[in-house]
Amino acid sequence: MRTLLVGFLAIATVMAVLFFGLGGGSGPADPILVATASTTAAPEAMGSVSPGADDPDAEPTLVAVTTTIRVAPAATIPPRPLGTLAPIDDLGRPTLDATSSVSTVGIDRIMFGMTVHDAQVAAGSRFTPVTRIGHCYLVTPDDGQAGLTFWVVAGTVERVDVDTRTITTRSGAGIGNTEDRIREMFGERIHTTPLPDGSGNLLAYIPKDVADATYRVMFLTNGVQVTRLWAGRLPWAEELGGCPSS
Repeated sequence: MRTLLVGFLAIATVMAVLFFGLGGGSGPADPILVATASTTAAPEAMGSVSPGADDPDAEPTLVAVTTTIRVAPAATIPPRPLGTLAPIDDLGRPTLDATSSVSTVGIDRIMFGMTVHDAQVAAGSRFTPVTRIGHCYLVTPDDGQAGLTFWVVAGTVERVDVDTRTITTRSGAGIGNTEDRIREMFGERIHTTPLPDGSGNLLAYIPKDVADATYRVMFLTNGVQVTRLWAGRLPWAEELGGCPSS
C-alpha cells in the first residue's frame, strides 16, 4: 500500500510541475521546458516491510521528490549574408571613371570572360556582391564610376549594366539617345525586338566580325529613348529576367 502511495505522490507532483511550469498547456512554445523527476523513499517503500507495515493506523512514509527544469535556448535563424569576395591588395587607382566606354567585348580594361579576380585588378577596385553569391550574381565596384553593375557567372565577368548617362559606347551611344539616333549610328547592325510587356523595345547591336559573334551591346528603350544600356556575351546579354541564382 505504501509503495502505491509513494508512486502516486511522485507522479502527481511531476504532473503538477509540468502543468504549472508550462503555463497550463497554453502560451508560446518557447522556451522549451524539460522536466525530470527523481524520488527517494524510505527502505520500507522499496520492498522491505517493517514491523507494523500492515497496520492501517501506521504513519505514512514521507517521499522526497526532486524536480529539475532545464530551459532550452530559443531556436534562432542566423542571417544569410550576401557574402564577400576574396580580399585583394595593392589594386592601385580606380580605372573606371567618366571617360570610360563600353564596347562589345567589355568596358575599358575589363573584358568579358575575365575572372572576377582579374576584373577587380583591371578596375583598380574591389567588387561588392549586391545579390547572393551563387552560379550567377551581381557586383558593383567599390571605387570609381557609379552606375555600373557586373554579372559574374561561374566565376567570370559576362556582362556589364550601365545605369548612368556618363558612360556610353565608344561611338557615344547611351542613355537618353532616341531609337532613331541609335539606328542612324549603327545602321543594319541594329536588330529591334518589342518588349514582351509592350513598354518599349530592345535594340541589339550585333557585331559584323565572326570572332565577336557571341557578343552584344543592348539598348533598352521606352519606345522613344534609351533608358538602359548593357553589353555582354550570350546568352547573358539577352537575359531580361535578371541574373539567375542557379
